[in-house]
Amino acid sequence: MPPTTDKSRYTYTTLNRQLEGLVWNADLSLQDAGEAASQRRQAINEARASRPRTAQIEREIMIAVIVLYALILGSFAALHLYGGHVLEQQSQAAQADTTAAPAGSATPEVQQ
Repeated sequence: MPPTTDKSRYTYTTLNRQLEGLVWNADLSLQDAGEAASQRRQAINEARASRPRTAQIEREIMIAVIVLYALILGSFAALHLYGGHVLEQQSQAAQADTTAAPAGSATPEVQQ
């Protein structure tokens, strides 16, 4: 049989008063709330101290991505312009060939 406890003596408020100032840690051990709060403050301060370097790195990465994106777009634009220029030259050369050779004359063949 399980041991009986006097329920009138133990209430939630008395248990809370007994455990006041204690918190459960991640490894399920009891530690003082003041110590946990100081550890928490210390961790927050360390995170804040390392944040400017992290923000600088993030900013540099964002700038590098934007520059690379601009370079890729610029290279596609340059290829587009170059392609239009080459096609225009080819069409002009084709027109020059058709105007240079009369319609009725045959081109001479090379004899071996």
